[in-house]
Amino acid sequence: MKDPETVMKNPGFLHEVKQESVQHGDPRFPCAGYLDRYQNAEDSWPWHWHEELETVWVTEGTVSVFIHAQPARPLFLHPGEGIFINRRVPHAYRGTDGEPSLMPNILVRPSLIYGSRDSVYWESYLKPLLLAPAFSHVLLTPAVPWQETFLTLFQKAFTLLSERPFGYEFHVRSALSEALLLLCQNMPEATDFSEENVLHQADADRIRQMLSFVQEHFSEPLSLQQLADSAFLSRRECLRCFQRTIGISPVQYIIDLRIRKARQLLLETSMPLLEICTECGFQNQSYFIKTFRERTGLSPAKYRRLSGWNAGVPAASPAESSGHRAKQAAAPAP
Repeated sequence: MKDPETVMKNPGFLHEVKQESVQHGDPRFPCAGYLDRYQNAEDSWPWHWHEELETVWVTEGTVSVFIHAQPARPLFLHPGEGIFINRRVPHAYRGTDGEPSLMPNILVRPSLIYGSRDSVYWESYLKPLLLAPAFSHVLLTPAVPWQETFLTLFQKAFTLLSERPFGYEFHVRSALSEALLLLCQNMPEATDFSEENVLHQADADRIRQMLSFVQEHFSEPLSLQQLADSAFLSRRECLRCFQRTIGISPVQYIIDLRIRKARQLLLETSMPLLEICTECGFQNQSYFIKTFRERTGLSPAKYRRLSGWNAGVPAASPAESSGHRAKQAAAPAP
């Protein structure tokens, strides 16, 4: 397995055009595999979204998955289980207490599979499924034969992305095409255009706009009015939208995001604490240390000291990432 590329000095924050600033793969081959590690229930990746389709599966421990419109009902993935998440769907991940978790995952641009929007692959197969308002995700279990095959195909693609033999791009595209065809064959109910699902889609559009704004400006002082204005909402409706869609307040989301960024900088850089405090949007170092300790159980200095990382070099296998997509486990050949 080749050494990974570092794809995140700045994590996968969203910018104004509503997509992650990190390129998964490259424009010639927009597909990448990652291996995420979650140490405990405090180790999480805050709410985010992207244009890529995402499939994850758990090999060790348990991972909680949170999906837009049902934030109070986390989905628990155990070893062998996985989930497919459609493009542009807000979601979040969290580890669980008791044992570390490992979660391989693949992100792929749908265009890698269908090519052109004039193609039969788009018009007849992927378009009806991927653009359906009701279709956000599919839980995957080996107990269901087609889902077991789906997971096996993605695991095959992950191995190819990791080892990169000659011509691996052809085989990856073939495996992912087969998997998505299975999805089209087995998810006819996903194209439900009910009124309830259309309303959920409207909420999703608003929350994406507000998450984009926060992730663009998280290092600056932010007010509820600024956040509401970014989605053309009143402050009251802004609060309601956050609660309906992701189950937390805007303030909690901003703090979660800032702490996550601070943890990444502590792990991956040798930046001084004061500089990290400022970079992550905390107005003073005392409040930063207090909040960090409340969320992680450790001071920032102790967290860095116990992490086993030095100036961005991981102590663990290079194929593993500390948190979601912090390291690229399978990158396209140059």
